[in-house]
Amino acid sequence: MYISLLNGIFKSLQKRNSARLFYAPSKISIETGNVCNLRCPLCPTNDEEQGGVEKGLMSFEDFKVIFDKIGPFVKTIDLFSWGEPFLNKDIGKMIRYAREKKPALRMFIDSNLNVLSEEQLDAAVRYELDVLKVSCDGATREIYEKYRVGGDLARVMENIQRIISRKKELASGKPRIIWKYLVFKHNQFEVEKAREMSGKMGIEFEASGMRTDCAKEIFEKVEDSVKRDGSWIPDRPEYNNYGDLGKMKNTCEKPWRTLTVNWNGDVVPCGAIYDCARYSFGNLLKQDFKEIWNGEMFIRARKAISGKSGGSPDIICSICKENGYQFF
Repeated sequence: MYISLLNGIFKSLQKRNSARLFYAPSKISIETGNVCNLRCPLCPTNDEEQGGVEKGLMSFEDFKVIFDKIGPFVKTIDLFSWGEPFLNKDIGKMIRYAREKKPALRMFIDSNLNVLSEEQLDAAVRYELDVLKVSCDGATREIYEKYRVGGDLARVMENIQRIISRKKELASGKPRIIWKYLVFKHNQFEVEKAREMSGKMGIEFEASGMRTDCAKEIFEKVEDSVKRDGSWIPDRPEYNNYGDLGKMKNTCEKPWRTLTVNWNGDVVPCGAIYDCARYSFGNLLKQDFKEIWNGEMFIRARKAISGKSGGSPDIICSICKENGYQFF
């Protein structure tokens, strides 16, 4: 707690856009694995064009090493990035370890929830996973399966009910279950039906616009993304992230606020980077956290984004900046 308090003080005093930081990020994503049981068209995890990316699941032992390095200062962790987190059989152990090591920690998981063992279910409730977002983009099987290829809507609903039942058994209010509905052109007319279904189940509902191909978006102009993937973009303006193609973001705060740890320990500045080995800023299984957080790659990235000398035009953050920070 003392370290977290000092970290917060340093963060409040740190000059904006400094390249070398005196504080550590309070939120970190830990990828439990980059493999998935579904074949969603705009996701690279099962895309043959994305060859060369090593696939795997984080071991429990590696998780403990990583968590022990970030535990003193981190306040929130996402136990997912690319891939389906519940494909990792040890994720229940990870939840328990993190909760017991740091009781006040906030933990989030985003899952397609087509797989969920009894051990994982029990750990999520018993050790109080804070939020479980269930990615489910349809209220009927036909519409759901158009994007969640290989998924089973009935199984997803069954797994939600299993969690609700276990929460009642253990008299627990956690995890908060949020039905996460990505709105596409083909499913935009089912948003209200899904919202109604979630209300009857007693869970929260969150609808948001889809993104174009997740692995390609930071490497290209938004106009090129829309040209390729435009058939997926919804007509409803409240869910269309691409209504104003001329508007570009002018900065990104992620290298100052967070980072993502790949399943094998590779560190990248944000979750938009799929090929983590190629664009790695370091490896948390082999290095201390400070060595990476204020290492050469992070410093060059921060300088590139803030326009200071010493930035590098070939670093991944420079490429993303040139293309307008398309990652939402």
